[in-house]
Amino acid sequence: MARRLAEFGHESKLLAINPAYTSQQCACCGHTAKDNRQTQSQFKCAACGYEANADVNGARNILAAGHAVLACGGVVQSGRPMKQEPGTARAAITQ
Repeated sequence: MARRLAEFGHESKLLAINPAYTSQQCACCGHTAKDNRQTQSQFKCAACGYEANADVNGARNILAAGHAVLACGGVVQSGRPMKQEPGTARAAITQ
């Protein structure tokens, strides 16, 4: 995909995001449970009631994980506070 974007003159980064549990995690509140998947295509959070198409919800979680990697310069574990050093990750991305 990165090569294909380069063919069109787009400079980009391709990130590998672990998709595990992204279809069971709520994109709104972060609650993860098997019961959040009503059916193959329906997602409803047991904690906050957020409803969405399961694929859309999973895609939002993957997007959020990608944004976290770009912002912090590494994989972010949800629910755990992590120290972030200012300015180090941003400089590495822009080079």
